[in-house]
Amino acid sequence: MLKSFYSFRAMIKRQRIKYFSVRIFVLLFFLLQIIPCSAQSKRMFLWIDASANWTLLSESAQLKATAEKAAKAGFTDLVIDIKPNIGYVLYPSKIAPRLLEWKGVKRDPDYDYLKKAIEYGRKNGLKVHAALNIFSEGSRPSGLGLVYDKHPEWQTYLYTPEGIKPITQVKSKQSLFVNPHRSDVRKYELSLIAEVVRNYPQLDGIILDRARFDGISSDFSEETRTAFEKFIGHRVAHWTEDIFTWQKPEPDSDYQVTPGPLFNKWIFWRAKLIYDFFRAARDTVKSLNPKIEFGDYAGSWYPVYYKLGVNWASKNYYPKYWWADSAYHQTGYAELLDFFLSGCYYYEVTIDELRLSQARTDLRQEAAMGKGKEYWYSVEGACDITNKVIMNATKVYGSLFLMQYKDHPEQFQRAVKMVLQKTGGLMLFDLVYLNEYDWWEKVKEIRAE
Repeated sequence: MLKSFYSFRAMIKRQRIKYFSVRIFVLLFFLLQIIPCSAQSKRMFLWIDASANWTLLSESAQLKATAEKAAKAGFTDLVIDIKPNIGYVLYPSKIAPRLLEWKGVKRDPDYDYLKKAIEYGRKNGLKVHAALNIFSEGSRPSGLGLVYDKHPEWQTYLYTPEGIKPITQVKSKQSLFVNPHRSDVRKYELSLIAEVVRNYPQLDGIILDRARFDGISSDFSEETRTAFEKFIGHRVAHWTEDIFTWQKPEPDSDYQVTPGPLFNKWIFWRAKLIYDFFRAARDTVKSLNPKIEFGDYAGSWYPVYYKLGVNWASKNYYPKYWWADSAYHQTGYAELLDFFLSGCYYYEVTIDELRLSQARTDLRQEAAMGKGKEYWYSVEGACDITNKVIMNATKVYGSLFLMQYKDHPEQFQRAVKMVLQKTGGLMLFDLVYLNEYDWWEKVKEIRAE
């Protein structure tokens, strides 16, 4: 009888231990959901621009050293720019011209830059992504690109205050875009993506850059007009006034866009075209190698990004802006991405800093950026608006442009901390500035926190 009593007590004790163990496990699980991840646990991407780092990384030994240095600093991912704005590629291609010389520095044809980057990345525990500038096929400063030497008919036509001109004749344009509407252009760009995925099965990701129109003035070619008229079902009576006109509010002010009656349909149509390209690009990647991540870089200034024909929001986000019609949400492509690199390219870190008179609006040099002081023109606000419109449809990693913090390392560190606090990780652009400013240790310090 006594033996049975002690057996019963032992059983009760085991049940209590089991019960409390389950409660502790559940409590820990919920705590992990609400406690922000530390900097150590988040992804950190280092972007390596093709032309800016050409000389440094033309030797395999320097590429190896860079991968080792990046891993020690706490980076988890390398982004290798293999198709810069010039349009030529940095790998052996059977489709695109290969860039083997830049500013007098030549590379050995046997040096497979991307292959070596993957090899050294893997040895140092780094994921490696290939970045492609999609619709830029020429560089004005170099005078090189498909828009010059092979496919001048591909170039986009811009509606300027002086009339419609091919982009090669608009001297203010440095990256020379092709027309995303053209089926031959889209087919060509998709073939390059497919070639990279096939040739580099060990690659971890494909990242699209400049997968957009050049700007609000693009594209106004006759073939684009015909396609738009087919979309709306009738002729555009007044081309280009029914889309918009250029006007000066004051004699000495800059030209501004005055929307016409077809403006909102035009904005929707352009964004739908880019959405369709992203869907085709994702299908291309995943059909060939489903393990490869499909990512995108775009600017965070969503309220004005429509000018580039891009809607990187969730399809479930309904923008309440004057330029968005009721169907615009259908063009959101966030659900097509495995991750989104959001360009939080501002000197001001907090929203409050924008109220200061010395806010650095002069540092906003990216496409479609405005000069205002709305909350999204800060690192904090950029992260907030990105999270708001993405709606958890994909992973978000905030991105910083190091040149904006030159001579201000403390501001840089504050910006890094803000991005890591607000988003799932960080992308730094670019390696060349990290080396020039010698900020490797600063990144390492933040990573260790």
